[in-house]
Amino acid sequence: MGGVGVVLLMVTLAVLAAVMRRPAHAARVGRPRRPVAPSWVTEPPLAPEEAERRSLELLRSVVNPDEWRMYRDLGFICVTGRRGARGGPGRAGLPRYRYLIYPHLPVVALLPRSMAPVREYCVQFPDRLGGDTPLLPEGDDVLAKWMTLRADEDRLLSYANVASAGCQVPLSRIERDLKRLERWEARASGQNGGSGSFAVPSPGAGPSSSAVSSSIRF
Repeated sequence: MGGVGVVLLMVTLAVLAAVMRRPAHAARVGRPRRPVAPSWVTEPPLAPEEAERRSLELLRSVVNPDEWRMYRDLGFICVTGRRGARGGPGRAGLPRYRYLIYPHLPVVALLPRSMAPVREYCVQFPDRLGGDTPLLPEGDDVLAKWMTLRADEDRLLSYANVASAGCQVPLSRIERDLKRLERWEARASGQNGGSGSFAVPSPGAGPSSSAVSSSIRF
């Protein structure tokens, strides 16, 4: 029994010696130091309400006053694309699409005269700074889509997931929103002396009908 006790004692001492030597050995070898993150990364994330407020302030500071009032009053922005319409007589100068930009929903493409919805372009801009949700605040999401359409419309249309109109944004909602837009534009035109910026097609552009049920035409 004495021999077994000596062996156990020697094993225990060896383990203790190894544990005691480990910090000194680590100090000699050196451990890779973690990079110091920039101060803005180490700041605590904003509360959702504050993030939304700041995103709307940024949106307001970038888009033009009419577009900001439209978003404030209607919850979306209607913009005219810069991509020309496909060939055909009498179509020079017409954009290929107008767009409804909603927060956290696909961009809805409309024909420029009839305002009939024809496509949904699903594009997402995730929050990569580790917020509470993977989605950007509403104002930031709308602004990202607005800036991409302004800066590189073709790229957005090429890389977005394309679906038929009504796939994610119901056609009933689009029709309702276009009617709201028409009333909003009429009020804005009256306040500005009849010089609205987002005029919905005049009755002379085609047969009187809703934007959704009208035939698809330029």
